[in-house]
Amino acid sequence: MAAKPPFNIAIIGGGLCGISLAIALKARHIPFTIYEARSSFTEIGAGINVGPNGIKSLRAIDPSLGEKVYQLATRNPEPYQDVWMYFKYGADCGEGRRDGETIWTLMAPPTGTMTMHRQEFLAALAGEMGMENARFEKKLVGYEQGDGEVVMRFADGTEERASLMVGCDGIHSRVRALMFGEGNPVSKAHFNHDGAYRAVIPIDKAIEAVGESARYVQCHLGPNGYFIMYPVNGGTNVNCGAWIQKPEPWEREEWLVPDQGKQFQEDMKDWGERVHRVMEYFDPNPIFWAQHSHKVQPDSFQRGRVILIGDGAHAMPPHNGAGASQAAEDAYILSEVLISLVRNGEPSDTDVKAALTAFEDVRRPRVDRAHRSSVNTGPEWYGFHERRLEGPELEEMIKSMHARFDWLWGVDIENEAQKAKDQLKELLAKL
Repeated sequence: MAAKPPFNIAIIGGGLCGISLAIALKARHIPFTIYEARSSFTEIGAGINVGPNGIKSLRAIDPSLGEKVYQLATRNPEPYQDVWMYFKYGADCGEGRRDGETIWTLMAPPTGTMTMHRQEFLAALAGEMGMENARFEKKLVGYEQGDGEVVMRFADGTEERASLMVGCDGIHSRVRALMFGEGNPVSKAHFNHDGAYRAVIPIDKAIEAVGESARYVQCHLGPNGYFIMYPVNGGTNVNCGAWIQKPEPWEREEWLVPDQGKQFQEDMKDWGERVHRVMEYFDPNPIFWAQHSHKVQPDSFQRGRVILIGDGAHAMPPHNGAGASQAAEDAYILSEVLISLVRNGEPSDTDVKAALTAFEDVRRPRVDRAHRSSVNTGPEWYGFHERRLEGPELEEMIKSMHARFDWLWGVDIENEAQKAKDQLKELLAKL
């Protein structure tokens, strides 16, 4: 009888979360294989924000990774690099509140906003990971557990085995659907009643539209929505997103709807001149990206030797720019728990369950709160223009926003990992 292979991890999904976990495992000398359904590592979308907690987590995963991402990111020009975002009026909003005027400035020391194109971020991660443990065109179609392992079946007819399977396969997670059942509301994401028209435009065109402020991250709050723009690709381009609330149900199967020029103009007709100047550089018939998230959640993201992390577990609305950073937190803390688990030899089923329970006991309260926060931020920004806040009411809203983001960014990620490892130690002592 062949000897059982050493403890090894199967990562399903080669996006930002999966590759971050792979780098963390590589740095801790834990064997892994990453399975990607596509023929290469690819991210859907354009710009991405990484908060101070995200860069802390990437540095904790591997200092060289954190430094690489830090150098890759585009930040606000000096001396405003601690700024997360300038909030501006997206249209005239009553006496003394003019289109384009700054309402408040949200600070995020010590990094401020760190923006980049999703694909360049992914390429940096893949370069750090290396390709020796990557397998492409591996679409998961099923899995079974037993005898201390997970047996995975792929669409190409092959089977692979691992000691633990981690679902990092994003909002459309196949692992999640297999775990909870195809028809279960838990298994799929649900419409958020909002969405965006997106564009990436050259920096010189953005400067023509709004002046030198195009080099800074800014969010315009306007009628029934917000318009965000920030530099990417080393400041050579500007990522733009016109986010609009959509109260009606979403009855389409597809989430991306092309040729929406007429609806785009209708949705933005009451916005101010500043945003309309930027809109001139959008595709005249842009795609509408309907936003979805996990609204129905299970009591646990683990079953036996299988666990979900990142967007596969807690895909959240993008309004706090928190998704990528939460995935990095997941990857770091899970890797720290796993290295504690395997130090004492081959773990049993009960040992693995203890490790996943310890991870989830620490992570679940934080990701649930981050999810709720992102859900709440959207309507607050969508309704800002109509509420016409001023005086103490405006000050209270700004104070609330600062508290929300300070909590999000101010986490002591090494302490969170230590809590999970302490929890694992306690659980193992009871076995």
